[in-house]
Amino acid sequence: METGEILYLLSVLFTALVAYLFLRYIYWGIVSRLHYWKGRKSADLSSLAQKELPFFSVMVPARDEALVIANTIEHLAHLNYPKDHYEVLVITDEKEIRNNKDGRPTTQDVVEQKIEEFKGRSDVPRLKHVIVPYDFDGRLGGVCLGKEVPSTKARALNYGLAYIDEKTDICSFYDAESRPEKDVLLFLAYRYLASGRKQKSWQGPVFQVRNFYQLGPLNKVIALFQALSHEWYLPILMRDLPFLGGTNLHMEKDLLLKIGGYDPKALSEDLELGVRSYLESGQWPEYLPMVSTEQTPATYRAFFRQRLRWGSGHLQVYDKIRTATHYDDRLRLPVLKALFWKGHAQWVFYQCMVIVPVIFLILTWTGKLDPVELVFDHVAALQFMTPVTFSFVFYLFYRFRYYIDFRLAPKGWAKYLPVLQLVVVPLVGFFMALPFTCALILRALNKQPQAWVKTPRTREAEVKA
Repeated sequence: METGEILYLLSVLFTALVAYLFLRYIYWGIVSRLHYWKGRKSADLSSLAQKELPFFSVMVPARDEALVIANTIEHLAHLNYPKDHYEVLVITDEKEIRNNKDGRPTTQDVVEQKIEEFKGRSDVPRLKHVIVPYDFDGRLGGVCLGKEVPSTKARALNYGLAYIDEKTDICSFYDAESRPEKDVLLFLAYRYLASGRKQKSWQGPVFQVRNFYQLGPLNKVIALFQALSHEWYLPILMRDLPFLGGTNLHMEKDLLLKIGGYDPKALSEDLELGVRSYLESGQWPEYLPMVSTEQTPATYRAFFRQRLRWGSGHLQVYDKIRTATHYDDRLRLPVLKALFWKGHAQWVFYQCMVIVPVIFLILTWTGKLDPVELVFDHVAALQFMTPVTFSFVFYLFYRFRYYIDFRLAPKGWAKYLPVLQLVVVPLVGFFMALPFTCALILRALNKQPQAWVKTPRTREAEVKA
């Protein structure tokens, strides 16, 4: 078989594979809608009137978050749940104060201002504020070392756990710019009580599209596909892996304390927590069909750093479980297998998938491949897939428009001009997979990231009290 024939055959197989993967994703969406999202309507919230409601501690780690924390506090204060049955605890970092050389308002200043404001209001829950000492070692129940300790989200949450209300049944974790659905605590209370308090952890979807109009072209498309993955794919993923994300995450307090809180050295402290809670207690998280909106990093560089940390953290958890000897292998080995196939193997596969078109393009430019010979016989399939791809990404904008903050968009018809940037969708596959491929390469070279890197925020429109 000649080289041209081989390439032609490969192109046909590639086209068929892309079509299969697309249809499989559609199938996952149907399954998720029928088995998970439809369950929102079956939650009989009125039945909670005759039951003792659980008490929630809503915990928000916030370092260098003065731009967004007031909006988040205001939103959390208006959740549809009895105000005497939950509290909001904001955890800030002393290093923000120590490093504030220009006298700008700090996160601490904003939180304290909100606390004073809440004292004169009866329509809000209790708002609490704790500051992590610069030298706190990061462990649950840890100590101060007398020297500076790197800041991580896990370190802040472990410190904050010492200050939650003694009545707390469930701890809910949100990022500093989170906006969960108003009924999230009611729905959680229903699921918790319906299980006889046996279900102890939940993970909800996060749609990182709210700052759509402040994103670069690549990041706009990435944000829309990430939202879709949390709606359609995350429920499927959680069947195989006890996955927990770092936000819209909820766990019973007693379970959290029993397993020793968060690992302050984990790059993906959320995934590590989910895996460890299953291996140590047999508790598998439940998918929670209640949305929280957040921001996507505004630049591709910031996105790359964030996803590189996520990928490196996934590999770190895999290595930790692979070398562990104190877990029951009947639990450990299936989780290890899932971590490999949903991490290493999947990343390599998708990176190869998005490189194939680039290879064909290079071969065409160098004269080693005749594009007419390559695509002529299945040009109808390609002509069909191209409009489907572009139509689908514009459909995603329409689908998730309710979660986008249009107050920061251009006025009038001009607000639709940035939507035209979605035409970069053919390039996005490569750039979405790249951080995870780099995580594998850096791990092989033993140069993987060691430090937890904070994601920068974009400005937001004010939430009124």
